[in-house]
Amino acid sequence: MKGRVVEWNDSKGYGFISALNGELRVFLHISTLKNKNRRPKVGDEVSFDINEEIKGRFNANNVSIAGVNTIPSTIMFCFIYLVLASVALVMFNGEKMFLVLYLGMSLLTYAMYAVDKNAAKKGNWRTPENTLHVLSLLGGWPGALFAQNQFRHKSKKQPFKTILWITIFVNIGAFAWTFTSSGTMFVQNIIGNVL
Repeated sequence: MKGRVVEWNDSKGYGFISALNGELRVFLHISTLKNKNRRPKVGDEVSFDINEEIKGRFNANNVSIAGVNTIPSTIMFCFIYLVLASVALVMFNGEKMFLVLYLGMSLLTYAMYAVDKNAAKKGNWRTPENTLHVLSLLGGWPGALFAQNQFRHKSKKQPFKTILWITIFVNIGAFAWTFTSSGTMFVQNIIGNVL
């Protein structure tokens, strides 16, 4: 459906949408927004799915604000970083295996988030947070950010988010270090020992 935000309490994170030419009033909660880049405001046009509670209240789900960029900033960050990393590897003759490593670790990390989200829903054994952080540190952080965005899993929990961003910046710093003379020698030694 389509409608317009007619009431919004930003401090509490909820409001109401008017739909069907004002005939339908639909509850809107901040957690139902697809794009978290901008909070709604009165007058915003939105599209949404609707469901009705047992008590008869209508709730909006999968809410998109018209005209707002639907690519989350974390996904844009991943994309820009991977492009810059690829360019750096080509320009400075870095080890191309890092791109394969980022891809492989990201796929593994994404899968681990999916498994953990499924386990959380079913009340089963969960993947330890430390495991998810180690995977991110080893280059799987793009997969972690994609999974958080897609599954809305571990995307708000503190201090998990803070630790995740620390692992991201440590990984980026380690990647940049590989372009120094000591970093290059270290990588060459590892490759020599493995091969």
